[in-house]
Amino acid sequence: MSSTDDDSNADATEDLVTLKIIRENPVARRVVRYILSKGESQNSILTRTKLQSVIHDAAQEENVTKLSFSKMFMDINAILNNVYGFQLTGLPSKNSISTGNNNNNNNTNKTADEPLGHRAQRFILLNDIPFSKDFNDLKLSQSIRTYEEQIVNGEYIGDDIGLESSNTLENKLSTDQDLVYKGVLSVTLCIIFFSRNNILHQELVKFLETFGIPSDGTKIPILNTTVDDVIKLFEKREYITKLEEKSDTDGDVIAYRIGRRTQAEFGLRSLEKLVQEVMGLEEEQSKSLHDDIAKSIGDSYSI
Repeated sequence: MSSTDDDSNADATEDLVTLKIIRENPVARRVVRYILSKGESQNSILTRTKLQSVIHDAAQEENVTKLSFSKMFMDINAILNNVYGFQLTGLPSKNSISTGNNNNNNNTNKTADEPLGHRAQRFILLNDIPFSKDFNDLKLSQSIRTYEEQIVNGEYIGDDIGLESSNTLENKLSTDQDLVYKGVLSVTLCIIFFSRNNILHQELVKFLETFGIPSDGTKIPILNTTVDDVIKLFEKREYITKLEEKSDTDGDVIAYRIGRRTQAEFGLRSLEKLVQEVMGLEEEQSKSLHDDIAKSIGDSYSI
């Protein structure tokens, strides 16, 4: 039997197991709907307490008792992964993440890649669908085309909802704002990464200004919010972590590090692919990227 046959048999078995869970565990079905709605609409982190509350409420509605959280977590993830291509992933505690400058790149015995499973106190929803470059390129080209249609004579017209039938609020939020948000987030993370995972607020804002992001309180076009508010949003969603120190001479000193959400969503391999794409490197040329990047980002992926 070939490896392909083995994979097909394994997939078929996994499908049957998931179908059995869907039929026999109505509580898991209800919780999956809740998790998907939260993940899609708010991009929010789900606490263990909240997840237990949702499970408890769903169990009461289904008249189910004696539920094991670990078993529910396993069933929920089976449905999420096999049906929707997502995974509910536990985040490490904030206290376990290093907060100092650690230039020892050998400090990788414990990383954010180690799964915490049901033992975690906070969870995020991750896209677990295998990467497809062709599909990703198609989505990107479609998004770029949609965005470029909103530029007329060098001016962005996306804010004028009534200008064109295609210029709807739904399209605006799902393409233009999403693209700009992700673009600013990517640039911000890269600045922090390559500042060896520790950068002052003033320095971060100054770097962002070189990418056309206003630092004088002017709202960022399309996002319609200031750079300070965007940084606060990144912090709230735990893509970055703010460190504050009191100083008698300089006032409060604010610095930023990579947050635990970034560690989980945007691993080192993803950073390598981003650098490879930006630099236009072929696969052969990028063989040394891993070591080069690891030397440049400090302890970004250590916890």
